[in-house]
Amino acid sequence: MTIRGSGVGGFAKGKAFVAIDRGQRNPYEDIPPGSVLVARTVFLSDSVMINFGNVVAMVLEEEDLTGHPSLLARGLGIPAIVGVKGCLTDIINGDRILIQNQDVIVNPDLTAVEEFDRLRRESDPQLSLDLL
Repeated sequence: MTIRGSGVGGFAKGKAFVAIDRGQRNPYEDIPPGSVLVARTVFLSDSVMINFGNVVAMVLEEEDLTGHPSLLARGLGIPAIVGVKGCLTDIINGDRILIQNQDVIVNPDLTAVEEFDRLRRESDPQLSLDLL
């Protein structure tokens, strides 16, 4: 499934961590390394609760009306795809996610992964440098 949004595009690959506030102390607790954070929205005040060292991208249901998600994403150097209606119901914890520019690809097949890798290499030639 491919979903298009807007926001800060780029390339990222990871597993979904769906953060839904159900009244618990911190809905962003225990984000594993290499996660794509899926949430309704992220405010600047939320950023103190999120371990962004483990987040490779954000997929947010609400449009970026405040500018907070884009500001955070640009500062962290990660993609933030916003306005993805239904992402909280269509994406579950552990789903494999590819962010490709403004597209969110959920549980991609091998062809989609190969295309992602090709486009990512073409967009950033330094990714293919052999530094050994």
